Amino acid sequence: MNNDDFRQWSRRAADWGADYRNNLRDRPVRPLVEPGAVSRSIEVSPPEDAEPMDRIFADFEEKILPGMTHWQHPRFFAYFPANAAPVSVVAEYLVSAMAAQCMLWQTSPAATELETRTVDWMRQALGLPEGFSGVIQDSASSATLAAVLT
Repeated sequence: MNNDDFRQWSRRAADWGADYRNNLRDRPVRPLVEPGAVSRSIEVSPPEDAEPMDRIFADFEEKILPGMTHWQHPRFFAYFPANAAPVSVVAEYLVSAMAAQCMLWQTSPAATELETRTVDWMRQALGLPEGFSGVIQDSASSATLAAVLT
């Protein structure tokens, strides 16, 4: 994908996301498919050649989207909150565009220092004493593992 196509498809994805959020209330919360319906709609063998983005996007809308539970739906109350505010979607786009590996200071000084500052802001917001520190985990599972190991 060249940069012009990247720009075009990024805009289309952003428009799709905004429309999705605007019309989410009109969708069913849970998919109306039976087990196996999505996999039956997908070819058994992988494509021989690259497919055009129009086809990939159409497959997403026609084959994948009907099988999705809409966690952002206003009537979805299962499991746990998985809020994806528009600002976080934009932030994810920026992070994804950079594809930064943020596991060490050497691999991404900005990410490491922003994480340290953010944890300190949380300390202040929660009224915790000076010297409290920590790291941000990417999921409840990794946070639980970190808690068990420490």
